[in-house]
Amino acid sequence: MNMFFANSGLYAIQQLGISGAVGGIFAIVYLITLLAIIIASTLLLWGLWRYIKARQGLPRKPLHPALRILVIILSLYPVLVAMMYLQIWYSNYKTEENYKAETRRRYTELKADTRFGEIVIPAGSLINRGDPARFTHLPYSDPLLELETIRFQKATPVAGVLAHALSVEGASLTIELAKKYQLETSEGSELCPAGYILQFPFPERQISDEQRIEPPYTWFRPSDWQADACFESVTGVMVMHVNQDGIYFPEAGKPYTPQQQCHLC
Repeated sequence: MNMFFANSGLYAIQQLGISGAVGGIFAIVYLITLLAIIIASTLLLWGLWRYIKARQGLPRKPLHPALRILVIILSLYPVLVAMMYLQIWYSNYKTEENYKAETRRRYTELKADTRFGEIVIPAGSLINRGDPARFTHLPYSDPLLELETIRFQKATPVAGVLAHALSVEGASLTIELAKKYQLETSEGSELCPAGYILQFPFPERQISDEQRIEPPYTWFRPSDWQADACFESVTGVMVMHVNQDGIYFPEAGKPYTPQQQCHLC
């Protein structure tokens, strides 16, 4: 019990320390910005006052060299602060644009019929791929590199079973049935309605990364695998897409309807 309170107290102190550090950084940034605004406003008003006096025929005395140097130094401060904020904004902008580009490449429509092992994925199908950062040493032009899930543009046969969608993530192939299927296993027979998920365990526990990135992905041979279960799923096979509002899931239980290119994404 004493150890529990000691750990809880230590955690609370750590959280307070983190909160204090964040608050301190925010306060420093706030003061830096406020000081830049004050200096810029003061110099601007002072310069405007000297200009008005000069226009009125009452020019002020030339600045002492030391004061002139001080004014130049003070003038640089707001400029540097503005450049700092501009750099932060540009960095955030580039990060956001890169994220959007990678998201569109990971969750995209297939432009042409493409072979994936035993099957041909129809053009217009929605595909999801893994994190491209894992394969920076490879060209990312292959649309099926690190394929994870597919929602077909039309019902497509996979191992003799009509499917709306499939997933090859994890240790099994899962298929979203486009029509009912009679599953036969050692435990008996089961009718799997359309929309159910049919599961095929991989012969190997896990398909290696090396196999997953070698076109034409000959490891994908579901006709040689044995389905062992089917089950209902509210979400079906979860295949993501991107529109102007962000990432979303197209409706399960039906083929994917290709969308027009999203220019706002």
